[in-house]
This record gives sequence, C-alpha cells and structure tokens, in this order.
Amino acid sequence: MNGLSESEVESIIETVNERAQEIRSLMITLASIVALLMPGLEAVGILDFTPYGQGDDEWVTDDDWEMGDDFTCGDGSVIQASLVNDGYKNCRDGSDEPESDDEPDGEVIKGCTDDEALNYNEQAIEDDGSCEYEEEPEETGGCTDPDATNYDPYADYDDGSCEFREGQPCDPEMYDAYFEYNNTTITFHWDADLICDNEPHNLTVIWTIYENETGNWTGLQDGLTYETYYQDWDYVNLTMQGLVSGKYDIFATFEIHGDYTRAVDWYAIEV
Repeated sequence: MNGLSESEVESIIETVNERAQEIRSLMITLASIVALLMPGLEAVGILDFTPYGQGDDEWVTDDDWEMGDDFTCGDGSVIQASLVNDGYKNCRDGSDEPESDDEPDGEVIKGCTDDEALNYNEQAIEDDGSCEYEEEPEETGGCTDPDATNYDPYADYDDGSCEFREGQPCDPEMYDAYFEYNNTTITFHWDADLICDNEPHNLTVIWTIYENETGNWTGLQDGLTYETYYQDWDYVNLTMQGLVSGKYDIFATFEIHGDYTRAVDWYAIEV
C-alpha cells in the first residue's frame, strides 16, 4: 500500500477510529448541552428550534413518550430525541397566533359603523342597522304669561293653560289705533286685546270728539260693542259723519263689566 507496511496501515486505521470516536462523543455531549440550554435560549429569543410559531408558548406533552425517544408533534413534525428536554416536547400549540378581526370561518364582524351613534362599534366591518341615537327633545307647551299664577319659563309655546288669581281686573289694551278722515267723515280703526284670561268678554269702545279751541263737545260720540278674549287679533272700525275740518281732541274709552278706562288720548288733532 504505497510502500506502507501492514503495521503502519493498522496504526493509521486505529488512530482514525479513535479520532472518530472522540468526535462522536463530542457531538453527543454538545447535543445534550444544546438540549439543556434550548428552553432558556428560546425564552429570551436567541434560538428557535420548534416547528412553528413565535413568542411565548405552551408546551404540548405526550404521556406515552419516554426519555431518549424522538417526539412527533401534532403537525407531524419530528424533534430528535437529543433535542427534547426532560419530557417537554418543544412543539408550538399555536396559542400565540395573532387574533383576527374576522369572526371564525371568515365571517366579518357586524355592528353599528356610525361613529356618531350611541352604540358605535369600532371593530365592526359591516353595518347591521343596529345604530342607536339620542332622541331630540320634544317641544313642551305651557303658560308663557309671566303675570299668570302658573307661568312656565321653560315652556316652548303657550298652550292656553294660563291661570290668574280670582278678582284680577280684566283690563283691555288698545293696539294699532288710527283714523282716516274724508270730507266730514272720520273712521277709526283699532285692535283691543284683554290681558286677563282666555274667556270671551263683551267689550265696548266709545269714541268722543271735542273741539280743541273751545273744549266743547261737538256732538259726535259713538261706541262699538263686540266680543273679544285674551290676545286675539280682532281689528274693527267705527265711522262717524258730520265732522267739519278743524282741530280736535279725540278720546276712546273702554267699558267692560261696568268698568270704564281710557283707551286713547289724542290732543290737538287737525282734520
């Protein structure tokens, strides 16, 4: 053999076998050390020998497994016995898989997708028509007259329910009074409202004309009686004739329930 003697060849083979045995022993020792260190290395994220998954996991065990045997994971992958640590099989069980926004079997989450609704669901992908909203407050009626005993400052509109103390005078008020004069004929226009209650009352308005310079009554006086109540718009008019041109004092007087009050005082009116 290339000039080597048989004893030299045997010596070389023996040396190679010894080195191979040492390498095998070293590999077994290193494998055992790796197996012991593997859980800790995986825990700190340095190494990952397990079949799948990332992060912290629960270990899957098998009561039939014995130390020194290879271990078959639930997904069919096999971990060599030298890498299995003290009965814990380094198979990931999938518990650290990221959660999906979808429901199982790929169904999308349904709910209220309107962010202005009371029950808005930010996880919902499809609106299911369940949105709920605050109801707008309804307008409330009540008595809006501050002189009434049941005045309601929070009422949105007057519902005619105002109540007043018994014996309160039912005073009329004159509004929008004016006159028109044409060739000895004078016509008065006005609106008179009551400030006491919503019941109808007979109201008489008497118009009287005096000469301004002499203070004498011209003989022109007339009245109109009609039914009115509360603040009802009841524009009426009264016409008198025989008034020659000149300067006059004109008065209007209310009569209601036998009581008289002045309604209009116009002085030095020239017609």
